[in-house]
Amino acid sequence: MVLAQVDQAKLTLEEVRESFPPEYEKVLPREQYLDFIQRWIDDEVVYQQALRSKLDQDPKVVRKLEQLRRKAVIEEFLAREGANQEFEPDEAAMTRYYEMHKDEFKRKSAQFRYVHIRVNSLKEALALRSKVRGDNFSAIASGNSLDSTGEAAVPFRKPGEIPACLLHDLSEARPGWISAPLSCPDGVYLVKLLERQEAGIPAPFSEVKEVINNQLVMEQKDRMREAKIRQYKERVAVNVNLDLIPGQEN
Repeated sequence: MVLAQVDQAKLTLEEVRESFPPEYEKVLPREQYLDFIQRWIDDEVVYQQALRSKLDQDPKVVRKLEQLRRKAVIEEFLAREGANQEFEPDEAAMTRYYEMHKDEFKRKSAQFRYVHIRVNSLKEALALRSKVRGDNFSAIASGNSLDSTGEAAVPFRKPGEIPACLLHDLSEARPGWISAPLSCPDGVYLVKLLERQEAGIPAPFSEVKEVINNQLVMEQKDRMREAKIRQYKERVAVNVNLDLIPGQEN
């Protein structure tokens, strides 16, 4: 099924689908696909003009194309070679990595866990503030807030993730603090600070576990790639003429 055409060049539905993961089709807006098609049209128009000028026959361009083709074949070959070698780090390996690299996970700024009550008016906020205490904040929030989240589900937030209208008061507060009404563009807030972690303190393992998992998977893929390359080198003759290599010796 042809979605777009520039002279004899055609973009098919199958080619578009190959450019996006299958699950994206159910969530991406149609405009994003239209944008992809428009970019293909723009590229194809320029490409055809370049062919008319015989740029593809220029020796420098030919060498560049061969380098790109070579690189693409190498990457695809290694990806397919490693496709059946799945690796999933266990909890012990991730914990060891965390303990050995804690400095890498130090917070660059203080972070905060807090819950809030958001209402439409200062009058409502003042009325609720007179009732709220540390032990009933969540209950009052669930019955009165325009939006609320249970304390257990609240993550730590960086300063850039906190509305500016709340950040100043939060940054000076200690755990257990409950704010006076705070006016924001989307309503009036009451805030309770649950926890804070200062800058320079490592983030907890649970918070960086996914990052560590991805790092260990990447390192394992690199090791498998290097092992494959060593294996292939054993099958061929490799010579390097060191005397002919340009550059200055250190």
